[in-house]
Amino acid sequence: MDTKITQLTVVVPVETDVIPVVSDPAGTPITKKTTIKSILEQRINYSLVASDFSLTAGTGAQAAFPTTGDVFTLTANTTYEVEGVYYISKSGTTCTTSLLFPLTTAVSTFIGLNVMAFNSAANTTTATLAGTWINQLTATVINATASGEVAITFKGLLRITTGGTVTPQIQFSAAPTAPLMKAGSYIKFTPIGTTQNVQGAFA
Repeated sequence: MDTKITQLTVVVPVETDVIPVVSDPAGTPITKKTTIKSILEQRINYSLVASDFSLTAGTGAQAAFPTTGDVFTLTANTTYEVEGVYYISKSGTTCTTSLLFPLTTAVSTFIGLNVMAFNSAANTTTATLAGTWINQLTATVINATASGEVAITFKGLLRITTGGTVTPQIQFSAAPTAPLMKAGSYIKFTPIGTTQNVQGAFA
């Protein structure tokens, strides 16, 4: 007996659940399958530092994440919500930390990130907070010079017109001792629409 979709039992989905998908509906439609997990992963590109990652003790621009998760693919004509938290431990020479977002092939028409940073060891309160608005992909100094830990948080938008890749980077103003991107640091790029997307019921 045929059953309508509306007659099926409602279920709270889990990542391993399988759902039908019509591939190439405008061309040669074929019914295939996918998982909830696969769909979710298509919506969010993220990199999470699972264990402390050794950074280079130098002044050149360097990838903020290990090679297994440092290059993100960006789709043409897409706006991305960008969010990240970096917690970097280091010692020795005092230095500032800059953020960079170099593109390969990709072309961006806009980047706007609200960035906050402070220099403090974990579980230690500090009253000094630095902040800036980033509207460039090249190096932007985030924090005041310091020899110890720095925590950086940022969130904003990146608009891409030509597809390609981005490699989030950091850069020290002087070579620190034993710099580490600490476990739990992350960045994610979530596609939220076209480059000039407007979503919602506007009058």
